[in-house]
Amino acid sequence: MMGQNVVAVSIDKVQTFLYYVLQAYIQENQANSGTLREIVNSSHLISEQFFQDIGIKGDGGEFSGHINNQLLVCSGMCIFTTSLEKELITEKLDRLFIKYYENYNGQLLVKFDTFEKELSTNSDKLKAIKESKERLRQKECLNYIIERNQDLLFQFCDVSKKNKLASSNVSIKKYSDFAFDINSLFSQEESSNENHFRIAVIKADLDGMGSLFEQIDEYRIYKEISHLLNNYISLDYLHKKIQAYKEVEQGFKLYPLYMAGDDIFFAISAAHLMTGVKLCKEILRKLNSEINKLNKLYSTNIQQLSMSIGIDFTFNREPIRYYYERVQSQVEKAKNYSSNIKKDIANYVKISINDNVFRDYDKCKSQWDYFRDDVAILKGAMKAGFATHHFLYGLLRKIELIIDSNDIKFSNTVLYHLLPEHLEGNNEKLRDYELLMIYTLLKKLLVEKESCSNGKNAEFKKNKNKGPEKKLSFELKQRKELIRYVRLLLLFSRITNDDISSPRIDKKKIRSTLFNKTMRYIYNESMFLSLKDKSLKEDIGEFRKNFAVFTCYEAPKRSSVQIYRTLQISRSMFYRFKNTYENKIEIAANMIHSVNARSKGEIKTLENQKKVEKKAPPVLFFDIEKFLYDAHHTNLWTDDYIDTLIIFYRLKELSIRYKVITSSNKK
Repeated sequence: MMGQNVVAVSIDKVQTFLYYVLQAYIQENQANSGTLREIVNSSHLISEQFFQDIGIKGDGGEFSGHINNQLLVCSGMCIFTTSLEKELITEKLDRLFIKYYENYNGQLLVKFDTFEKELSTNSDKLKAIKESKERLRQKECLNYIIERNQDLLFQFCDVSKKNKLASSNVSIKKYSDFAFDINSLFSQEESSNENHFRIAVIKADLDGMGSLFEQIDEYRIYKEISHLLNNYISLDYLHKKIQAYKEVEQGFKLYPLYMAGDDIFFAISAAHLMTGVKLCKEILRKLNSEINKLNKLYSTNIQQLSMSIGIDFTFNREPIRYYYERVQSQVEKAKNYSSNIKKDIANYVKISINDNVFRDYDKCKSQWDYFRDDVAILKGAMKAGFATHHFLYGLLRKIELIIDSNDIKFSNTVLYHLLPEHLEGNNEKLRDYELLMIYTLLKKLLVEKESCSNGKNAEFKKNKNKGPEKKLSFELKQRKELIRYVRLLLLFSRITNDDISSPRIDKKKIRSTLFNKTMRYIYNESMFLSLKDKSLKEDIGEFRKNFAVFTCYEAPKRSSVQIYRTLQISRSMFYRFKNTYENKIEIAANMIHSVNARSKGEIKTLENQKKVEKKAPPVLFFDIEKFLYDAHHTNLWTDDYIDTLIIFYRLKELSIRYKVITSSNKK
């Protein structure tokens, strides 16, 4: 049986062309109501108009009336069979190439190839599609086209100033719910200056497209999925979604930049960022839902699609060449983000914003959900009167200056800044939001705790029922992550956002992270492990015993209560050690002894009494001679060590206060 002539045609440099359209019209005609027309026409060009020019649709195309079978029709590409002679096919394709090259100033290249193949079964058709795509990707294909059209490509010619897109008759009336240009995204509720306001640019790419098509071995399924992409990654479907959103979300506005192939790109009011991400996720969810239907219909197991989303904030007057590159960089960060997520999880999305990557998926709470909670906390804190911007900016300014300092100095700086100031006040709402803000930041410093078999941290038991225990870490990775997150929260502190809900206050998690884990870090790291010197291995531990000792006691209603025994030292005394007496050890020793004067025997008697009463043990016995020996021997009585003690003792005071507050609330 004689084979058929397979013709494969695609538009190359599509994203370059779309970028060209956006650059030319958005930058130069920012306030021009015709901007949307250019976007619509460019999208129409690489779909409807392209097919009309070939002859897939309408009556005037090059191959009109000569197409026997449409093997594949998708955005910017079509593959079909024809009975025409190969020489005539090539002539028609040359004319198509010249038309697009001249009309669009070289911004678009039509790539093509033709070959003979027997197509008696659906399997043959699928092989023809895959072979066509492979041929179009090869360098030989483009080299052949260049050779045939070298007179056109390598001659000097005037660049046409005529706007070919403007001459299109595509109506934009059916897209009336889109914003007509970037400036139309302005909202008086968000900004008072319509000439300078913040927008969010969102770009989403579908992941796994190549592997998805490679695993398909049925022609019908291949064609169906291509059809799905054409339907749902399109301006028509995007506009349909916008109409539905506008019915429930007042003031919602979206300006499409392009929808083509597997790419979604649009600008949105910064206040509606979360809704913009939700829109991308719903498109992915719809695609995967349709793929599941195909799996059931054809008894196949086609993998779910995933999505990478990049987000960038900009101002309405910024040229697209700046934010296009930035948002594309965020998309790449999302794509390259590695995770241990299960492959079969539904509707997996990676979202990158300000170099922070969040995972999102169905059925269980994701990183993106937690980030939304953090934004809700941020907005709630601002409404409650907490000086959020000052608080975050102050932290950022401090830690950026000492990013390369030692662990003790860096951790002291962070933890001192995060000491609660409103816990002892009467404003309950302000107090709660401050604690939530601190908890939000400390979460970025948590890492999984390695199991300890040497007994050094044996006092802190691992709860196997709640997964791996976490601890604070101030390694370089966590430092950078904290700085990125503080910057991100600072950015959101400048953005109006109504998509917030009242955060739930998990008192156990706040107590565990803000007090228990923080004090544990100071006790084990800042006061011991981070100070370790091989020659002073035991002496450092002995010096710590002068100020804090971990212990347990039997309580009436609990089998064992873990506490830190400390001395009686006020905050003002600690500051006097630093500021007034310039770290003079003998003076500090006498000051401490003046308020911790009980003898060792008296302390022992109190210990026995408390044990019988099942109460917490008393303060530590202060051995002034031991303290002086340890201080001189180890040289640890420094500003950094005093800062560590200030934070540790203050956290202990505040933890007691927090326990009293939470206990009284239960009553």
